[in-house]
Amino acid sequence: MRKSYSLFVFAAAVLTLSFVASAMAQEKADTAKVVGAWKIEVYAGDQTYYLNLVVIEDNGQLAGKISESMGSFTDVVISDIFYDSVSFRFNFISPTPPDGLSRTIKAEFKVGADTMGGVISVPDLDITTDAKATRAS
Repeated sequence: MRKSYSLFVFAAAVLTLSFVASAMAQEKADTAKVVGAWKIEVYAGDQTYYLNLVVIEDNGQLAGKISESMGSFTDVVISDIFYDSVSFRFNFISPTPPDGLSRTIKAEFKVGADTMGGVISVPDLDITTDAKATRAS
């Protein structure tokens, strides 16, 4: 009885480790969906802002920088990056209208093949607006 219980526990442990390893390998392969250069359009009322995002994979971790096309901020590091092959989220700090003060900006996108749709928000100003990202060619 004890021998069959030990065998069961061993089999369960092997099965669990197999699932974990498989999930980790699958997630790593999916980063190709977000790695690269992106052009983002942010629709804020009657104005559209254009951002450039570059996402890289560095030592197995996603990283990146974002810039505003007119130069109000350039090469700002993105942080708090989350990616699960469906959702891609990150934060960055940059000057924002209407007063040019630096604030945390949060981005959340649903990932497609070469496009991402989602929202950009500035929690300090209680603003959330639609955004669309297209892979740069």
